[in-house]
Amino acid sequence: MLHILSSPVGQLELDPDPLALRCYWDGDHPALVSGHPAAFVRVYGVEYALRPNLLPPFPTDDGGISITLIADLPSPAKRTITANSANTVNSELRTQNSELVTLTVTATGGGFRLVLAAPPGAEAVGLAWLRDPGTPWYGGGERIVQDWPLDSNPVSAAPFVTYDYSPDGTLNIATPLWFGAGTCGGAVGVLAAGNGELEMGLNRGGDGLLRLGSRPPPLRVVPAIGQTLVREGPCLTLDLFLAEDVAGAFRAALVEIGHPVAAPPAVLFEQPIWTTWARYKMAIDQATTLAFAADIVAHGFGRAVLEIDDRWQANYGDLRFDPVKFPDPAAMIATLHAQGFAVTLWTPTFFSLGTPAFAEAAAAGYLVRHPADGMPYLVRWWQGYGGLLDVSNAVALAWWLAGLRRLQTEYGVDGFKFDAGEANFLPTDGVTHAPLRRTDYSDIYVNFVGTHFPYSEVRTGYRAQRTPILFRQWDKWSRWGLDNGLHACITQALALSLAGYPFILPDMIGGNAYDGETADRELLIRWTEMNALLPAMQFSLPPWEYDAETVAICRRYTELHTTFAPYLHELVAEALRNGTPIIRPLFWHFPQDRAAYRVNDSFLLGDRYLVAPVVQAGATTRAVYLPPGQWRDYWTGTIYPGGLLPAYPAPLDLLPIFEHVG
Repeated sequence: MLHILSSPVGQLELDPDPLALRCYWDGDHPALVSGHPAAFVRVYGVEYALRPNLLPPFPTDDGGISITLIADLPSPAKRTITANSANTVNSELRTQNSELVTLTVTATGGGFRLVLAAPPGAEAVGLAWLRDPGTPWYGGGERIVQDWPLDSNPVSAAPFVTYDYSPDGTLNIATPLWFGAGTCGGAVGVLAAGNGELEMGLNRGGDGLLRLGSRPPPLRVVPAIGQTLVREGPCLTLDLFLAEDVAGAFRAALVEIGHPVAAPPAVLFEQPIWTTWARYKMAIDQATTLAFAADIVAHGFGRAVLEIDDRWQANYGDLRFDPVKFPDPAAMIATLHAQGFAVTLWTPTFFSLGTPAFAEAAAAGYLVRHPADGMPYLVRWWQGYGGLLDVSNAVALAWWLAGLRRLQTEYGVDGFKFDAGEANFLPTDGVTHAPLRRTDYSDIYVNFVGTHFPYSEVRTGYRAQRTPILFRQWDKWSRWGLDNGLHACITQALALSLAGYPFILPDMIGGNAYDGETADRELLIRWTEMNALLPAMQFSLPPWEYDAETVAICRRYTELHTTFAPYLHELVAEALRNGTPIIRPLFWHFPQDRAAYRVNDSFLLGDRYLVAPVVQAGATTRAVYLPPGQWRDYWTGTIYPGGLLPAYPAPLDLLPIFEHVG
């Protein structure tokens, strides 16, 4: 028997046998359908399809529908997962609902909520979804190879957590929100949550499926002899948002994820941020910092902030200037202030072993602990091993805040470049002061930063969209492509926009110059041009180390960024009102234009400008796709109709920009 639920925006059909779900925004064509199988459970590392139990679906008190499901596990007899067995299987066919996997569906204001719950013993449960062949998927946050659309290549993330470069490509800002673009069936947003950690797969093996699963929370204690620990079973919650287009589905999702109601300081959208890292790495001291600042001023570049990066402190976590490298930090910062810089210091949440800060934090219980002995868990990060601040402990955060405030009071530091904070640094068995999912670590950390430090940036976030600070893309490599180079700055900005983060800082112009990979003058110039019409700019590699033409072009585009600042402020205000992204994909205002959905090298700045950077080495022309309407060339005033410009002239000193007319 077919069961139908209605919400203010559409309908959902639940067909019990075989299990199938179909969501309709409008008309007869489904916006989203379940895959084959629709639901699965994983036991002993093997996934099994879930099918309806003998019991029929039954109504819930809130007007929804609940159905019990079973898995045909390999055995001489049919077996089901039961709630009263830690061995995950029971040879009897159970009929009590509490002992079976349950799927509950309810209507919401934006669409529908689905909850799939299994008893203890199951390793994971999940649901699979399919859209029309050829209709693209977007979302999920940052990836090291940032395809646009997301399903251009297979995607897998298990676990789906914030990560400092996961082997599966997941990066620092990972938000479990995906959008399927519509054809005649409208668009859909899918927001996932779980009681443990999520996992996802998209288009694996070319099947077109979006598969979302949930694992149960890990145990973070060692049981005493004779102690029985009761584990939770996995539970997956999906919110489905139905709308006419992706922008509508995004707005519906914002009701759940929220958006910022305050913004970073205005100057961060007006003038470049400068940082010492890519230029000097850890070879930084007071004289070098002052010389760098003097060069910035001498070459006539605008400036908002100078970030003093790694190795300003002798030991990680001590929050004290290295007295040898920085003999008079107060005088240095006073000089930088006089030159027009706000000053920030780089800091992570790690503490070097054997230092006074580590000893103090360990004695007070401010570090994540090992379950075996309660001692500080030594966490591996890119600078070795160290203790990890327990952000679930409010007293620990207050202690850390006091150290950061002391730097501000004693030396005039304006803020901090906060690094790390990703879930992968919290061990799965790490013991914290309060119960903590690993992704919670990222969001508590980010919320702490946003609460106390307007002049700051972070590079992580899971459900931290409300935070009024700059979110930095992961460390860029000094190359051209979608593999974390110049081109990826555009697609990552689009991905972060659809994840609900409007205040995007696209890392350092020209990349980080890692492992001998350096930006030549062409790459630095094209990177500067591209970045000029993104929300914020950050330099480290100095243009004056190339030639006079590089300096002139780069300075011209920092000035262009300042020229566009009033419009950026309008877009910031719009983001604060309703969460609308500052950087938008080409289809945002043109949802009926099918060609716009696959353009990955251009973006909209608000609803007024289309920006088409050059992202290929040696190119002096590029194909530009203009959505329907009339478009005025920003530089020449020429009016173009919507369509393809196959070879638009783009010499080295020109960034193609078009203004939508009317």
